[in-house]
Amino acid sequence: MFKTSFKVFVALSFIMSIISCSNKDSYSITKNKVGLVNTKTTVSEIDAIFEKDSVVKHLSEGILGYQGRYSQEDDYYLIYSNTGKHLLTLTPNEPLDSLSTMRYVEIHDGLYTTLAGVGLNSTFEEINLSEQISKVEATFTKVVLYLDALNATMTLNKTELGINTIQVNDVQLEQIPNLVKPQSFVVWFD
Repeated sequence: MFKTSFKVFVALSFIMSIISCSNKDSYSITKNKVGLVNTKTTVSEIDAIFEKDSVVKHLSEGILGYQGRYSQEDDYYLIYSNTGKHLLTLTPNEPLDSLSTMRYVEIHDGLYTTLAGVGLNSTFEEINLSEQISKVEATFTKVVLYLDALNATMTLNKTELGINTIQVNDVQLEQIPNLVKPQSFVVWFD
């Protein structure tokens, strides 16, 4: 009786660990990978990867574009959970091409985190301790943090930093308050 119970316990533990690992994998961020999307993911695979979620497609109008202008916009694919929460925005390298791979992925949900646990719900202090920030760049309204190990960028809102938004002065890491959270998180694919 004990051997049978033990075997059942071991089997259930193994199954739970597989489910747990695959669930973690669905929301992990590493270099060139966000959840189940990586550098080899094509546009034609998006619907299958997010079959339990909702995919909203914003497609460009081709090379002639709106009213015959010779410009081409990016396609992008908004991924929403089945509860309506915006999870990701995927932007392919080539518009209107089902075989195109992704150029970058914008992360909109705190479920997606790095191996160190860094995501949109992280404070600047957690980001600075867990990830190497290679460069800080200021725009008129935002401060951009470059995370080279992930090939990613995070933006912080200047008003939350107490920095004048009219000027584009250099911002040092020491000027950023520890409790500020990122406004956006983008992973760029090479």
